[in-house]
Amino acid sequence: MKIIKKTEHLLKLNNLGEIISTAISVTGFFCGIPLFMMLFILPYAGVKRLSCNTIGPKIANCELSSASFMGLKKDDFTSIEQVQRARFETSQTTDSDGTPMTVNKVFLVTKKGEILLENLSADYANSFNEYIETSTGELVIAQDNRLSFLGIMLFPSLFLVIGFVVMSRVLGGLICETYIFDKDASILTIKKRGIRVNEITERSLSEISKVKFENTDHMDEYTLYEVRLLMNGGDILSLGRSLNQKEQQKIADWIRSYLDGRSN
Repeated sequence: MKIIKKTEHLLKLNNLGEIISTAISVTGFFCGIPLFMMLFILPYAGVKRLSCNTIGPKIANCELSSASFMGLKKDDFTSIEQVQRARFETSQTTDSDGTPMTVNKVFLVTKKGEILLENLSADYANSFNEYIETSTGELVIAQDNRLSFLGIMLFPSLFLVIGFVVMSRVLGGLICETYIFDKDASILTIKKRGIRVNEITERSLSEISKVKFENTDHMDEYTLYEVRLLMNGGDILSLGRSLNQKEQQKIADWIRSYLDGRSN
């Protein structure tokens, strides 16, 4: 609860800031995280394609193309002329943590030197060498990982669907509460608005017998502070709980000062 307006005769409080903060947190956790995971995975899902045509005995011109984002974004396109054979190489190295790892490389051997084809499997080299030996027709080799990445994306997608359900229920239960203390009219107006709630009630300031400020619940190392209005009829109006002790104490003090000067 925050003081949003205070004059000599009017004090207005509401919890809109807390509602917005809660909504952002819930939305970020249940929707932001899975969406971030999906957007992180998506660029790596695509297809690499090697297309070759023979131009003579055991020699071919090739084109290497790639498309990311599930094949929707066209990336590199490389023309490689006078390819004679393919060579596959395996080497041992370490990653950034020092863990041993195997690196596979495919090279296309041309009359002008070797062209490295990054992140391709040995199947590329074997298929090309079989093709160049026969020297007939066109060769098209595609390395497509989109299906496997779709399987990986099932988890964040499921989490996203569950998140939407949980988020809708949580947000549906959030209620914005506004308390308006009007000394001139000697009325306390209480407004409650939410997806399922739209209420306005009025109470006379003379009904308020006491303003209490106390700590209510303890959560591990944290304490919740609450301002309560004790009414003559025995009921209690709670103005919400907060971890901010100073803010809650200020609210209680302001309400007491207003009640001290209320109209009779």
